[in-house]
Amino acid sequence: TRASAAAPPETSRRALLGLTEPELRQLAVDLGQQSYRGKQLHDLVYKNRAKQVEEFAYVPKVFREALVGAGWNVGRSPVHHAVTATDGTTKILLKLEDNRLVETVGIPVDDRGTPRLTACVSSQVGCPLRCSFCATGKGGFARNLKGHEIVEQVLAIEESFKHRVTNVVFMGMGEPMLNLKAVLEAHQCLNKELKIGQRMMTISTVGVPNTISKLASHKLQSTLAVSLHAPNQRLRETIVPSAKAYPLEALMDDCKNYFLETGRRVSFEYTLLAGINDEKAHAEELAALLHACGGGYHVNLIPYNPVEGSEYKRPYRKAIQAFVDALESRKITVSVRQTRGLDANAACGQLRNEFQKNPLLESSPPSEPNQLLESSTPSEPSLVPA
Repeated sequence: TRASAAAPPETSRRALLGLTEPELRQLAVDLGQQSYRGKQLHDLVYKNRAKQVEEFAYVPKVFREALVGAGWNVGRSPVHHAVTATDGTTKILLKLEDNRLVETVGIPVDDRGTPRLTACVSSQVGCPLRCSFCATGKGGFARNLKGHEIVEQVLAIEESFKHRVTNVVFMGMGEPMLNLKAVLEAHQCLNKELKIGQRMMTISTVGVPNTISKLASHKLQSTLAVSLHAPNQRLRETIVPSAKAYPLEALMDDCKNYFLETGRRVSFEYTLLAGINDEKAHAEELAALLHACGGGYHVNLIPYNPVEGSEYKRPYRKAIQAFVDALESRKITVSVRQTRGLDANAACGQLRNEFQKNPLLESSPPSEPNQLLESSTPSEPSLVPA
């Protein structure tokens, strides 16, 4: 069981966050306590949102000391910095146990009078794939996140907004499919412990060989979103370097098989880059590609918003509409993602890059935990849904 009481090395302290109630009950027994103490731990972690074992007020001191002595902590990280845009979008940097910084974004939406709060969570510290337009890749790659380090991002968003998260998208820093084990652990915890429906979650990927079939085998009810960004292999390789190892034809075959195995159609992300992939001919080619894959797919267009030093530009509104029209005339369902949080550096990886390209030094003073600052720094496109 994951809740074995044996003390781990100090460098691999284990988190209570992410464990189920049965696992926490077993942990209590392993540490010489009665099983019901595990139920108390479950309530303290998931309902009371305790951040440190020392906050377990009604747990006996001897049990708290046993937990700490066996190398267990809650698994919550302090907020290093937070910034809120004028539209309410909030980006939070969490300072992890090894002093790395990771981003998460909260996006509030009033959906016809019903408030909705989406958490855009990261799966890695940085990203090794280095898509040419993405700020995360420019900041370098450090490591995969653990399952509880993904879950705690959702808790941080809920605490910032004082509102329950209704939707989760694995679209933040990193490539989820390169950390699939931890992503699936986090997905299960969010569903079972935080009661977020599977259909309210989306897992995004730019495409990693042999992983879509692995995800399909779990038969999740969540949405798989594949970032295409180009309608053909030659162009895609210039935008997404990792595409050289995963030809577009193979990727689309995997998407088709994913639908056959799960019954859930894939959604496709497409960042529009002016003069690169935004012409009507590109839209026509994209429609043909999707129809060859079975048809009926949804395309989410993301108009690019450039940052300083970027070689890419945002398409004019007329070009965006022409692209939409070309897809819709070919029976492809399409939406244009509303850009959120531009004045809060809400593009993936961008705020983190302002603070850290190398590990944060212990001597670096953290910001106040609840500091929400207004920023007017321009941002590249928000890669999170409205």
